[in-house]
Amino acid sequence: MNKKNDNIIEDYITAYEYESNVNPLLGNIPIFQKNINDCNYGITFINFSDVYKADYKCTSPNLLASFIKLKGNETIVFPDFSRFSWINNVSNLMYVINGKCDVIYSNNKINDAPCSFVLEKGDIFICPSFTSFTIKNICEDELNIYYINDSPLINFLGCSPTHTIFSPSVYKKDFLEKNILNLSNEKNNRKGILLSNKDTEKFGINTITPVLWALYNELPPKTIQRHHRHNSVALDLCIRCDDPTKIYTLIGEKLDENGDIVNPQKIYWKTSEMFITPPGLWHSHHNEGDTTAYILPIQDAGLLLYQRILGIQITR
Repeated sequence: MNKKNDNIIEDYITAYEYESNVNPLLGNIPIFQKNINDCNYGITFINFSDVYKADYKCTSPNLLASFIKLKGNETIVFPDFSRFSWINNVSNLMYVINGKCDVIYSNNKINDAPCSFVLEKGDIFICPSFTSFTIKNICEDELNIYYINDSPLINFLGCSPTHTIFSPSVYKKDFLEKNILNLSNEKNNRKGILLSNKDTEKFGINTITPVLWALYNELPPKTIQRHHRHNSVALDLCIRCDDPTKIYTLIGEKLDENGDIVNPQKIYWKTSEMFITPPGLWHSHHNEGDTTAYILPIQDAGLLLYQRILGIQITR
């Protein structure tokens, strides 16, 4: 190696003393709310790339959340990820807030045959990486979708997908409602169901994709779902809330001697609104009203479970 290259390397590399640098100060993940009714048509990203010092869109270090809003009979075609980093992902999840649509998925790069699905209000759709993806609003009414993918994780690693590791699938509204009725237990910390499939079950993580975790959670009237915390970031979507003045989540850093959250921040639920629950914070759900509410927290907990670092703590 010549002296010129030696000088280049010396300008590039560095070192830090261990104890004073082992826990670097990183930007805090914000508690944040966004309603689809406040979004323009097309795709609206919840982007905090400045917090993470990233040159790609990201809501959390591993996930990107967005709202898709289409006019009647409008079509949107997703671009090639070679030009748009948010398309470079291995896991995609969509929840249909309102409307009805066709989605057409294919990945010619890894020989996945094109396939199409009809999605309606209340359905959840998942798919792996794609080279072509189209959403067609097949109604006169507006189409609203909550969309999350793991492009920040893939872009942080500087890689791109080489093969698919799960199949495109639809969790129909009827399937969700039937299973929350049959499987959930109102005496538990959360009256909800975790969504899974055969591909994630073989790893033992029981999540909706190898990266993404989705909880379909019901909050009955006059109920407190006691606080818990975990190391994953939750990107919560309020599916239904008929009384936003009496239904809310409390979020805070510490518990007092009675086991209550100290100086919590109160996030009122609103239908079609998402909010961010940062990692490591205690959070509880409260319904002081007379109507049932539903929420869909989506997290990167599939990845953290597989790495054995989710660290979920539940109080009773």
